[in-house]
Formats: sequence, C-alpha cells, structure tokens
Amino acid sequence: MSVLIYRPNNLCRETMKKSIIFFLILINFNLSSDEGMWEPYELTKLQKELKQSGFSKNVSGLTDLFAHPMNAIVSLGGCSAAFVSPNGLIATNYHCIESSFLQFNTSKNENLFETGFVARTKDEEKRSAPGARVFITTSSTEITSDVLRGITDQTESLKRSELIEENKKRIIKVCESSEEIECRVRSFFSGETYKLEKVLKIKDVRLVYAPPAYVGEYGGEIDNWMYPRHTGDFALLRAYVGKDQSIKEFDKENIPYKSKSFLKISAKGVSDGDFVMVLGYPGRTNRLLTFNEINWDLNIGFKESIKYLQRGIKLIEDHTNESDGSKLKYRGRKSGFENYFKKISGQNDGAKNFNLLEIEKENWERFLKFANSKASNVELGLLRELLDLIDESLDEALARRYYGNSTLISMAQRLYRNAVEQEKPDQDRKQGYQERDQERIINGIKRMDYSFDSRVDEAIFLDRLNSYRDFKAELRRPDYSKNLLLDGEFELTKKKVSKLYSSKFVTADEMMKLKSMSLDELDLSDDPLIRFVRSIYPETLVYEKKYDQRSARRQLLKSNFIKLLRQYYQSINKEIYADANGTLRVTYGNVSGVELKDGVYYKPFTTLEGIAEKHSGQEPFNVGNKLLNKISEKDYGDYYFESIDSVPVNFISTLDITNGNSGSATINADFDLVGLAFDGILETIIADYKYISQARSISVDSRYLLWTLEKIEKADNILKELTIVN
Repeated sequence: MSVLIYRPNNLCRETMKKSIIFFLILINFNLSSDEGMWEPYELTKLQKELKQSGFSKNVSGLTDLFAHPMNAIVSLGGCSAAFVSPNGLIATNYHCIESSFLQFNTSKNENLFETGFVARTKDEEKRSAPGARVFITTSSTEITSDVLRGITDQTESLKRSELIEENKKRIIKVCESSEEIECRVRSFFSGETYKLEKVLKIKDVRLVYAPPAYVGEYGGEIDNWMYPRHTGDFALLRAYVGKDQSIKEFDKENIPYKSKSFLKISAKGVSDGDFVMVLGYPGRTNRLLTFNEINWDLNIGFKESIKYLQRGIKLIEDHTNESDGSKLKYRGRKSGFENYFKKISGQNDGAKNFNLLEIEKENWERFLKFANSKASNVELGLLRELLDLIDESLDEALARRYYGNSTLISMAQRLYRNAVEQEKPDQDRKQGYQERDQERIINGIKRMDYSFDSRVDEAIFLDRLNSYRDFKAELRRPDYSKNLLLDGEFELTKKKVSKLYSSKFVTADEMMKLKSMSLDELDLSDDPLIRFVRSIYPETLVYEKKYDQRSARRQLLKSNFIKLLRQYYQSINKEIYADANGTLRVTYGNVSGVELKDGVYYKPFTTLEGIAEKHSGQEPFNVGNKLLNKISEKDYGDYYFESIDSVPVNFISTLDITNGNSGSATINADFDLVGLAFDGILETIIADYKYISQARSISVDSRYLLWTLEKIEKADNILKELTIVN
C-alpha cells in the first residue's frame, strides 16, 4: 500500500531535527510466546517458548528445508499450499484458485463457481490459466556482503542503486542453472540483510477439486474477516512434470510430480488448547515502521485507501455486466478490492480500539533511553535523515496511487520498455526485462483474455484520471499530464483517452504482436497508443532514476537503524524478527477462543449446524439442498467431534499470520494437517502493524474437508490418495 507521512508544522519539524526524542518508531517490545513469523532456522532460539505452547519434539527437523514437514510446503505466488500426497496433490484455499483455475475454466456452458468441480480421474483434471505456478523453496542463503559488493556508506545513492542491481543480476545469473530453477534476492530488515532464495518452479498445475461457491466462499463479503465463520475455503490442485522429471508447461503426456514429502491429513483434528503451527509464505507486515509512517497511515492513509477501494468497487459494479462477460472478467479484481477495503477499515478501527499510537509512544521512550546512551552522533544523524527522507518520499504517495490506472497503457508501456531493453546485452538490461522475464511478460499478455475488457478499463482509467488531475501540479508528472490534457476541460481528456483506446492493440492477440515488434518498428508506428507511451517514455526514466536513487539511500539509512534496534533488543533479552516479505516462515500457537467485546466470547469451533442456521436462501447465505440435507441427517461419519456434538467447520487459534498465509498448512505437533489458514478477525487485523495477543487466525478444519469429500462429493478417488490419520 502506498503511504504518506504525517507532516508536522515547521516548529515541530525543527524540534524533531534537534532531538532524537521525537523520532517515534513502531517497535514491539513485549514479545508474546505466540508472536512472530519466524524463518525456519530461527526456531532453535525458541525451544523454550515452543515447549510452553505444547511442542515437545526437537525443533531441528523444522529448521531443515529439505526435511519433513518443511519440504512439503509450497507457494502459489501469492498464496501458500502444501503437498498432501506423494503424487503431486496440493491443498490450498478456495479463494486462492478462483482466478487462475475457476474463472479461467468457467464458460456460459460450464460455471464452476456454481457447480464446483471434482476430477474423478487424472484425465479430467483442468489446466490452469497461463502463468500459474507452484514454487518449492530449496534453499535460502545469506548473501548481504555479495549484494553490497563494491559499496560503502559513502557511495553516492544513484551509484549505490546501480551497483546493487548489477550485483543482484550477477548473483541470479549464477544461481539459475536451469529453466526449472528460479532465484530471488530477498531483502530482510529493510535491506540490512539480503538472502538468496532458490526455488523449483513447476509450470503445469491442474485443478483437482473445488467446492461450489456456496461452500468455498460461504458468507461472501459479509462474513469476510468475521467470526464465527462457516466457510469451506479449501481446494485441491496437482503439480505435473515431464516423464523425465523435467519442468514443462501443460502437456497431456506429463505425469504427476513426485514430491519428496507430503502431509498426512488428520481425521481427529484438534481440540481446544492444542498446539498448532502454520507453515507458509506470509506477504507483508509493518511492525518496524517509523512513527511518522504509521501516524500517517492511521490518520490519513487508511481513510484515503478506503475511499480509493470503495470507488474501485463501484466502478466495476457500474461498468461490468453478465451479457458481454465483463462481470466474470473483473470478478477477481472486485473481490480483491472488497477484501482489502474491509481489511483497511478493520485496521482503522482496531488502531483506535487498541490505542496503538499512544502505546507505541510509550514503547519508544524505553528505546529512547537506550539510544541516547548508546547511539553515536553519526547514528542519530542517520536516523534524522531517514525521517526527513520518508517525509520527502511520501509527499507524492497519494498522487502516485491515482497515476497509471490503465491496464492497457501499462501493458503497452511495459512492452515498449521491453523493446528498448532488447537492444542491449541481456546482463545490461533492467531487471524485469531480461530473458528470464520474457515468459512472465507473455503470460501477463495472455491473462488479458480472461481478465481484461477495454471498455471497462477505459471507464476506470477516466475516473482515476479525474481524481489525479485534482492534485497540485508539482505532485503530478508534467509530460503525462500535458499529453492527457489534464489542465484543461475534462471533456478534452475524455476525447484524448478515447483516441488511445481506439488502438488496435486492445486484445491479447494484438498485444502479442506488439511484443514481437522491434524498437524501430515501434518508433515508426502511428498507432495512438504507441505514440502516447513513446511520448512519455523519457519522463518515465527520469522518475525511475529518482525512485531508484531514493530507495538506495533509504536502504542504507534503514540498515543503520536496524543495527541499533538489534542492539536494543539484545539489551532487553528479546528476539527480533524480520517483517514478513513473502519468504517461508513458521508461526506457532494454540487453538483458543477469545473475548473481544464485553460479554461476547468467540468459541474455538464452529459447526455444520451453524451453516444451516445462517442459511437464508439469499446470497451469500444460500446453501445447496444437498449440503443442507446431509447436515440435517447428522451423518457425521468418522469426523464427529464430541465436545461440539458435530463436525467442526472452522476453528480459531493464536497463530500470527497475515496476507499470503492464505492456504497455509495448519499442522499439529505430529506435523499432520489439521486445517488450512484462510483469514483473521476484523477486530484484531491491526496486528499487521503491532502484534496483539487477542488476535486470532481462522482455519478451515481438516475434518470438514474430509467430511465434504466423503459425504457430499463421494470423491473416493481423492480420499484413497490421501493418507488419513485417525
């Protein structure tokens, strides 16, 4: 999310520059036993805390990426998942596969959202949309000195940026020894540490099972981020490779991937108080922000995000329809807007309810005593510079949010830049445009077939432009604004935009032709879209250089701050952990209910009967008769849980998770799958900024998955493939 800092008045600013006292940093001082999204190797430091939570085994097994259970955990590139059979079967959340599997395979004749899907044989499994991938982490190596080779604290910022990029490209080139291996340089602690993440990339992924939407997203946006919850947020995929185990795109001759490890699925599940862990790839947390960042977020940023997202939802509702297929194409984007809108709204309320700013100011005073006694004048000066840099960089953040909201123009810009970079040797090209990136660019074009409509895109772009033109001229890009006539009557802008969208390059097929054109051909083109992106290209480079320079300086300043922060944590005998950044993490806790409002206690488990109680016959609480009848029969089978007198549907626990953990394996102390994490509770979603002991994660219970497969779907072929622990 783009953020802009709170701007104090001049007197306040001068006071800040004179004293470190006013540099309020968001820090977690009281580390709860359940707090933290830990890298696997760090668990050896937490044996005492793990034992207190109920984990009695040796933690060494959890630290090995090549051993069970860690080598059963995979990423879908935005969601988490896990192998649940030796034949490439993968369990994840329903909402993680909606776009690339359900939306891609839905047509007028077959609506998988309405019917769900069960492959009774492997031949029936449905292929994914272009670009769907399964990523298996094979190693993570600390490479900070290699990334910063040739760089000192005195290196000029732009040169620093260039050297960091050159070093990253060199490291990746050596690492990517074959097409199936993808390597990424990951930043930890805002660039204080760098690691090389090596992953196996599987390109043929197929849909095996997804329930109907009335199970998979039961409750819709009304229940999103809410509890009690009754959502069957589960789905099954399968990874395929060539007969020689090579990584290939979809091919009927491909065979299931033989995973080195997989998770057994528990039919016994968990009880109140049981130890649980989540293994997955959390996306982003903000627990090490400076105070001016979080202060702006809470006072301005959240409100602006809510306004932006609300408008986006309405634009999609107003401009899409069933008849031309545009409603289906924008289903995923609308869902994303709705999800984030509700989350930001909850964070806004949670910050007030938990007095976040006041508490963190008190926390800072403890840190301040240490900083004033231990930090050098140089360190304090760097911290002052960091805050000023944040002020400067966030001034324009709101305007940037409204810049570039055209999918069509963004794709054309990317392809023009790609043609420019193709003129250079591969190692000299900008990251994102090298040979290793061409497949990703092609798949982005192919996605237009099922997620883009030029009419809708134009309407959204015009609305965002109308907001962009309201910003002061110094906050807008001048050439971009001039070319789109933003300082004149908006009717002129509409005509200009209409001309851009009259381009022939408004389909995936035509965009693919555009990609194949040389730079000379693009420079000679009279197409209005190409002429436009060509005209603003020099300005794009100017801003790119500006942001690269600022980012490099920020990396230096942040890394110096983190070093001081580490010293403070050591002085109070606390462990510091990196913010989530999309890498493999472990979090642990216990199944536990919670009281968040006076007299209102959320029980740990919800039941099948709760589904029927919510059923109203109206979306999103409209359950199919097949499910309702089975619930009324009380045919619980082997999945009956005596303490609730039913089959559990969802459960809550003290696990510390965030976005990206969707689909993460929730496992017990024996490493058996007991659930799939899929959500948090709105009242405590502010935990992305500060861990809150009352925060709870929501998992769909493994017993509900197994019960559904057996009693509703009669999916004997899938059940036979799973290893079920009773």
